Amino acid sequence: MPKPHTLLFLLAGFAACHAQGEPPPEAPPVRLPTVAECIPAAVSELGAPTVLNFHKGLATAVSAANETAQIHTVQGLNHLHGGWEFEAMRHFAIAMEADPQCLMAHWGMVISMLSPSPETDAFRLAATNRLLDLINKGAGTELERGFAFGLIKYIQEGPKGAAVAFRKVADKFPGEMQSEIFAALFGRGGYDEFGDITPDQDAAEERLMKLVERDPDNALPLHALLLIRAEGPDLAPSLDLARRLCQLVPDYAPYFHVLGHYEWRCGQHAKAVSAFSRAASLYSAWMKANDASPADCEGWVRAECYRVVAMASKGDFDNALASAEKIAGTTLDPARPFAPGTRHLLWDAKTLPARILLRRSAPGDSQKALESLPPPKESEPFREKSLAYWWIDGLRIALEAQRLLDAGDVEKASETIAALSFHGTAMAQRRNIASAVGEQTEWNRSFRALEMLAAELRGRLALAGPPAGHGSAFNWFRGAADRQKAATMLNTPPILTPMAMRLGDYFIARNLPYKAVRAYEEALERFPNDAESIARLEKAGKLAEASGPEPAEEDAPAPESE
Repeated sequence: MPKPHTLLFLLAGFAACHAQGEPPPEAPPVRLPTVAECIPAAVSELGAPTVLNFHKGLATAVSAANETAQIHTVQGLNHLHGGWEFEAMRHFAIAMEADPQCLMAHWGMVISMLSPSPETDAFRLAATNRLLDLINKGAGTELERGFAFGLIKYIQEGPKGAAVAFRKVADKFPGEMQSEIFAALFGRGGYDEFGDITPDQDAAEERLMKLVERDPDNALPLHALLLIRAEGPDLAPSLDLARRLCQLVPDYAPYFHVLGHYEWRCGQHAKAVSAFSRAASLYSAWMKANDASPADCEGWVRAECYRVVAMASKGDFDNALASAEKIAGTTLDPARPFAPGTRHLLWDAKTLPARILLRRSAPGDSQKALESLPPPKESEPFREKSLAYWWIDGLRIALEAQRLLDAGDVEKASETIAALSFHGTAMAQRRNIASAVGEQTEWNRSFRALEMLAAELRGRLALAGPPAGHGSAFNWFRGAADRQKAATMLNTPPILTPMAMRLGDYFIARNLPYKAVRAYEEALERFPNDAESIARLEKAGKLAEASGPEPAEEDAPAPESE
């Protein structure tokens, strides 16, 4: 298989020559990987994928030697835009086998494996070398080579470089939808720490909205727009667009997951349950039809987990817990530790019953949550392949601290919270390892969740201690609330309890009902229609009304500093 330094030579040479309009340099003499060496085993072991009828989907012309390569390349592109990379790879594999000279099939295979993973890294490298060899031979149209250039700029410079490259392609080929979409996806800037939209994000949304308005019945730009908005502070203005997406394409699992996310973020918990149930059902049917396992269907794991969260959010804890225990009991494949589905089972599903119990917080739930976590022995086969045990063990320590606080054992609780801080310090030293094994996203969200839990526990510890130290609890609860951000990448939130609600409870205990009202309102901004936050807000409102006008800020008892 070609060596990485050969790939870097080709990348640098092609990018420079594309910019100057010159032919790319000759590659060093190496053995060209075969098509089979570009296709992950999980893909090649399944049968041929089904050809779907995407309503007004991508119908672009692709340079290919035969109809089979043409059809499956376009199918792969539609799945790629739909967010189902594994199914996209299956189609690109068929296209590459049918036409080993098809540039866009190779391009699609590479971009479908951009997320680093030891299970696909070698195949991505092989496909990239074949892609660059095809470029050297002049394969593909000018437009297709422009797409290759955008991909190379991503590998070289990251999202910003890719956004500039795809913007150039879009400007050169007005009306070409794919380049516009990729320019927006790579160029988005997201939202800042205060939830305000960044200029790059605003520009990306504006470009995609123009595409949606130009072709309102096409799901591709609509889905892209919903994806880049999914982490915004208020999704209510886009909820109808998410519903429209599933009306356009009523049988596509990834789109129902997007809809469920929007319904849940907008507080429509019952509708979120319905959307996630539909997504999970479609994924389950796909697994059965293709004899595939959950290891290759991360969408099923994610949809089931989010369905459980939505059930808990509408107060149906008993059914949520039963469903959480069922998904947590899914068998792990020790031979596939790096598979996307395996990772979601390890990081999300295995801790879901504990997180549901942590949210319910009924008497005895801390002990039940501890018992629900997988024992260390269960994760032993995966400890050398995944860092998920750092999240599971951290959650175990946090739950033990909560159990001790519930039991009134302040001294041991303090020692356990200190152990949680030590665990966090040790976990932080594994950040680079998480990136190397392709678990950066999972590691980040879990690490922040443990920081949040540690802050909340220290606030509870302060309240359980001498009265002189009660005021310091405010800083801890405020810190926990500030750390709680919207879930990323359409995933479930790792912690289901609104931390601003804890802040409201603190203000109630300090006889500051007006501040409690504002804290509960903050909780409802982040967790709309949360039943417990609504009940506490109503109670705080009555207390505030009974206490008379709110005192001036300087006259109100202020939270003590730590």
